[in-house]
Amino acid sequence: MQYPRHLPRLLASLALLGSLGAGSAWASTCTIVVDPSDAPAVEALKAKAAVGDACAQFNLGYVYYTRQAYPLSELWYAQAADQGVARAAFELAILYRDELLPGGDGKRLPLLEQAANQGLDLAQVELGVDYLLQGDDSQQQFIAMQWFEKAAVQGNTHAQYLLAEEYWSDDNGIQDIGSDDGLAERYVSNDDKALQWLCKAALGGYAQAQYGLSHAYSIGRGMPSNQVQRRLWLEKAAASGSQEAIAELDSSDSAWYTRAEQWLKRQTVSEEARCPDVALALEQ
Repeated sequence: MQYPRHLPRLLASLALLGSLGAGSAWASTCTIVVDPSDAPAVEALKAKAAVGDACAQFNLGYVYYTRQAYPLSELWYAQAADQGVARAAFELAILYRDELLPGGDGKRLPLLEQAANQGLDLAQVELGVDYLLQGDDSQQQFIAMQWFEKAAVQGNTHAQYLLAEEYWSDDNGIQDIGSDDGLAERYVSNDDKALQWLCKAALGGYAQAQYGLSHAYSIGRGMPSNQVQRRLWLEKAAASGSQEAIAELDSSDSAWYTRAEQWLKRQTVSEEARCPDVALALEQ
């Protein structure tokens, strides 16, 4: 199944190892503490896991993942998830998503819902994307936005960006609502809210949001156009690694990271990149 055009393609290829490095409110309950190449440490971990230490079980699941021993990874992640470790449930769901284990959605979705309901922002984003993929039904979009918002308020910049994309009225937003639908009233198209969440993600350093804010300033999307701010946010996006921004700014043969350093230096002079007033007003 293809993602809707407004969703970042990177959602379809999130790396499990990369997700282990991301921050979340629940990840701190069990963190990766073992070096998979440290044999004595792994043996000590096995002893703890065998007597029911949930964090040891989570770590052992990670060790076996790094060794591509996915059935053993499944075994230990599942035991940790059964003890309430949200991150273990999420990582196990990703193994099913990436077809590294048999079971498909029948096994993946309950684990993903468990982690999302426990408050894990990564799972909330993933679950929100699932609802978007179910079709063009407005109710599915509202539920997706609800999950994105749960992650967004925890500071997940990816979720903030996705929530902003769903709020825009000019391409994929929803205009018609039922008067008795609380979700619809909360998540109906609203360009002010789109800018609010886009700015949060941009200020948090999310390159795609910075590029999106530059574009919004360029065409006056939800606000008056401002070409100075367009350029400033474009440079920030390029400095953050946005390939689209880099290509737009400079087609020279010099290395992109050299140009990024130059753009970063230019951020220290004259006008600063800022969010539009309409977005700032919603923060009051």
